[in-house]
Amino acid sequence: MNKKSERAFLIGVNWGNESQKIFSESMQELRALAKTAKIIVADDFAQNLKKPNSATYIGKGKLTEIKNQAQKIEVNTLIFNNNLSPSQSRNISDISGCNVVDRTELILDIFAKHARTKQAKLQVELAQLEYAYTKLKRLWKHLSRIQGGIGFRGPGETQIEVDRREIQKKTTHLKKQLETIEQVSKTKRKKRSNKISIALVGYTNAGKSTLFNLLTNEKRFVADQLFATLDSKTRALISQKSEQITLTDTIGFIRKLPHKLVKSFHSTLLEVLEADLLFHVVDVSHSNLDDIISSVTEVLEEIGVENKNVLMVFNKIDKVTGVHSKFVQKKLLTEFPDSVIISAKTGEGIEELKNKIEEFLDKMKVETYLEIPFALSKLISFVYEKADILVEETDSKENIVLKIKIHRQYLGKIKKQIEDFELKKYINK
Repeated sequence: MNKKSERAFLIGVNWGNESQKIFSESMQELRALAKTAKIIVADDFAQNLKKPNSATYIGKGKLTEIKNQAQKIEVNTLIFNNNLSPSQSRNISDISGCNVVDRTELILDIFAKHARTKQAKLQVELAQLEYAYTKLKRLWKHLSRIQGGIGFRGPGETQIEVDRREIQKKTTHLKKQLETIEQVSKTKRKKRSNKISIALVGYTNAGKSTLFNLLTNEKRFVADQLFATLDSKTRALISQKSEQITLTDTIGFIRKLPHKLVKSFHSTLLEVLEADLLFHVVDVSHSNLDDIISSVTEVLEEIGVENKNVLMVFNKIDKVTGVHSKFVQKKLLTEFPDSVIISAKTGEGIEELKNKIEEFLDKMKVETYLEIPFALSKLISFVYEKADILVEETDSKENIVLKIKIHRQYLGKIKKQIEDFELKKYINK
C-alpha cells in the first residue's frame, strides 16, 4: 500500500452478535491499526445488518453513500473491519472505484512493515501467501460455479491455477527456510533449558517491551502503537538471590488475530509454550479489560498453552488517576488476588513483581539427596551457597550426605561433577 497518499474510510458491520460497546472498541482499534499503517483516516461508516450482502458485504445503499463521499473528499481506500470474500472485494472496488482492504490484509501489511529479523520477515511473507492462496481458492470456486464448472477451460481458470502453483511453490520454500531457523532457535532454547524461563504475553501495546527493558536493562524498541514488536527476544535476568532466569518478550495479540499469522508465528511462540511462567501483561487503562484478557487467553489456547503458571501483571496504572485508580486496583485485586499492579513506565509496583518472581522460584525448587565426596570442597561450598539445606549427615570419612532444596538449573551440573569425580576415581584404581 502506498502510505504517503493513502486516505481511507473505515467500514464496520455489526451483525448483532456483540454489544455496541465492543463493536465501537473494535472500530477504534481498526483506526489505531490504520494509524500504525500510516494511513490517513478521513471518516468511518458503520451499519447494523442481520447478515452480510453476498455480493457487496454491506448494503448497496450504504455502499453508494460511501462511494459518493469518497469521490467528494478524494478517498482512495476502503478498510473493512471484517474479512471479505474475493468476489465481495472485487464488487466493492468496481462500484466504489477504491482500493479495498480487509482487516487481515491490514494487519498483515503492518506486520510486513514492522518485521525486523529474517525469521519475522519470512513468517509474515508466509502468512501473506497463505492468505492470498485461500482468496484465490475461493475465487476459483466462484468462477467455476458461474462459468460452467468442470467443463470450463478459460483464461480465468488457467491464470488462477498458475497463481496457485506459484504460491504453493513459494510457500514450500519459505517453510523450509523457517524450519532451518527454527532448528537454530531450538538449539538455543535447549542450552537455556536448565534455567527458569519467563515469557511476557499480552494484548498488543500492553507495555510488554517497556517492562522487558526495565527488568533486563535492554533498549528494545518501544512505541505507542499496535504491533511495535514482532520478534521474540530473550535476555538473562538475575533474581534478587542471584539466580539466573531467562525473560522473553513476545509478539502482542489482538482481537480477531488472523489464524494464518498465529500459524506462521508458531515457532516464535514456542518460547511461550516452553516457558515455566507467563506474565500476562494487561493495559489497566483499557476500557474493556475482560475482552482483551479473553482475547489473549483464546490465542494461548489456540497455540496449545494449557495448565501453565500465569501471573497477571496489570500495567500502566500511571494512566489511571485519582479515586478511580483506587477503585480499579481494589476491583482487580479482588478478582485476581495473586496479581500485581505496576507501571513499567514509572517503576511503581516493580519491587512487588520481583518478589513474585522470588516466590515462584522458591516453588520451582526440587528436593533431592546428594552424596558429595569431601574432596569436592568447592562443590560443597557451592551447594551450601545455592541450596536450602534440609538434612545434613556424614556416612563416612569420604562423603557428606545432604537433603537439599535447590533450583533445577544447578542440579544437573552438581550431579555431573560428582559422577565425573567417581568415574575418575574408578579409572585410577
